[in-house]
Amino acid sequence: MKLLILSGFLITGFSCAVLGDEQNVTPTVQSPETTAAYVPGELIVKYKDGSVAALAAEGTGPVALEALGAEVATDFSAEGLSNLQALDISGSLSVKEAIEELEQSPYVAYAEPNFIISLSLPETEPANENDTGEISALSYPNDPKFSDQWGLTNTGQTGGKSGADISAAKGWDITTGSDSIVVAVIDTGVDYTHPDLAANIWTNPGEIAGNGIDDDGNGYIDDVHGYDFINNDNDPMDDNGHGTHCAGVIGAIGNNGVGIAGLSWKVKIMPLKFLRADGNGDTAASLNAIAYARRMGADVISCSWGGTAKSQALGDAISSTNVLFACAAGNAGSNNDITPHYPSGFSSDQIISVAASDDDDGIPSFSNYGASSVDLAAPGDWIMSTYPTALGHQYVKMKGTSMATPHVAGLAALLLSKDSSLTPSALKTKILSSVDKLSAFSGKTVSGGRINVLKALGGGSSSGVVALPGQSNAPKDLNGDGKYEDVNGNSRTDFSDVVLFFKQMTWISSNEPVTVFDFSGNGRIDYTDVVTLFKSI
Repeated sequence: MKLLILSGFLITGFSCAVLGDEQNVTPTVQSPETTAAYVPGELIVKYKDGSVAALAAEGTGPVALEALGAEVATDFSAEGLSNLQALDISGSLSVKEAIEELEQSPYVAYAEPNFIISLSLPETEPANENDTGEISALSYPNDPKFSDQWGLTNTGQTGGKSGADISAAKGWDITTGSDSIVVAVIDTGVDYTHPDLAANIWTNPGEIAGNGIDDDGNGYIDDVHGYDFINNDNDPMDDNGHGTHCAGVIGAIGNNGVGIAGLSWKVKIMPLKFLRADGNGDTAASLNAIAYARRMGADVISCSWGGTAKSQALGDAISSTNVLFACAAGNAGSNNDITPHYPSGFSSDQIISVAASDDDDGIPSFSNYGASSVDLAAPGDWIMSTYPTALGHQYVKMKGTSMATPHVAGLAALLLSKDSSLTPSALKTKILSSVDKLSAFSGKTVSGGRINVLKALGGGSSSGVVALPGQSNAPKDLNGDGKYEDVNGNSRTDFSDVVLFFKQMTWISSNEPVTVFDFSGNGRIDYTDVVTLFKSI
């Protein structure tokens, strides 16, 4: 078993020694590859049937917890996680010894430590509050910091490659989202008072604020805007920054003349806090958050965290839901096919594992990858988004696969706003099958590409041809021969098409179906195509 580390940021370093439970330090479980820290005196156990769980809780069954000096801290069965419990160990046995005892029982499916989930402090760059950017005068959207969101519309404004973006602006012509779609952000909480988020924060319809009563009978009092599962209170306010940043990528209010635009302008963000201000939490808290999201009707769950510790309880919690999980691939710059990363590495049609792309459509050195374990990429390098006002800045730039992950969650929300009947596997298929194929991700991800909002929403032509950077119309095949010689889409073929094709050859080879622009027929996009197109005018 290995350390479960929050993977949303570049990790500056983490180490811990293997120490006994009796020490006043965090103990670890050691494996040949690494060590995994866990909460002292706590473990998670899964029984094979409910009757055994009930007897064990009473200390009278085949697995008598009293004999182990253990008692039930949380029974997750009430949260839809059948036969799963968190235990407190107060006797002489260590967590390791208690696990060994439990796993000898024929009534126990598995037992594991309550792994610590830790977030290293992120690398951030505060936004210049007075800088509106070079393309902020665009009327659509009118958010003043939209120019800083290169991942949504890239004109080369950050020094990257024009067109190296996810075609969000064109996708918004199809849909900008729906208030009926709920995205749970399981993280450090969310600043639900932020001016660019407040109107898009989920409100529990069955709860009356401030009356001290569990009005909807879900086991949580006054959970008006989600819950804090690590501090066990009803205030999921973000005191770290990470969760608010992720929430803004998903659903900052678009075209409101304030700050930035999220992927889904209209959506409901459900703040579920399971990490403290110092970035520390644990598996048990994440299980409660997932169970809450399932019970309260979240449509998508965004998990910008993870690590190399494989918690079977976490995998079971994800399987207990029927929603799509967008999960960060990690920031070790390593191959997840060799060193698995969780929860992104669980084998499930519900999970999309997300790597990061940069403003050149390359893969940043920090991003994990994996030809069979990482599904696709999304913008994750110096992403502008919201930040808790109380922490001193309303907007900052951050980088990591944490920033890439909410782009996918936001796209899933847009797809559901168009067709709410889509299953998690159907959502995943739509997102993966519509990526822009990129050389940087060939052999590095399952799909070989980076998400494209317009294509995923069914925009562009049926052939998959989309408008070139700076163009309003998609290219056209004017004579029906399968070649799109009208490159600028103005319904005629002339010298301007040749010039545009010449300037955008690299972009075309990465973003368009090669066959429809391979005018010379040599199987690739190159100068022979320019010559052939010129001769055809």
